[in-house]
Amino acid sequence: MMKLPCELSTKYILPAVRAVVARRLIEEYGYTQSSVAKILGTTQAAVSHYMNVKRGGRLIEKLLSIDEARRVIDGMVDSIVSGGVFREDYLCELCRVMRLYLEGGNYTTM
Repeated sequence: MMKLPCELSTKYILPAVRAVVARRLIEEYGYTQSSVAKILGTTQAAVSHYMNVKRGGRLIEKLLSIDEARRVIDGMVDSIVSGGVFREDYLCELCRVMRLYLEGGNYTTM
């Protein structure tokens, strides 16, 4: 059965994005794990896993090594800090960027 790009993004890219965003909000802006969980639409326990690189770790380095991906993540963080909103359009943009950089969209090989 063929998986759609958004399904693969949800499984592989979204956890890495949440991990990077959570870490930045907590370490750079003093957010609590609970407040980050609410913003990201996840649980405090999941944020704890992101902070300890137990979730999302497979793609974090790849995300941070791509200038355009870092730019989109910066936009996400700025949007959250200025308005408390994790906007979906940033995630769609990041997915597009990552699909261009990953081998044929084969997320499972990373």
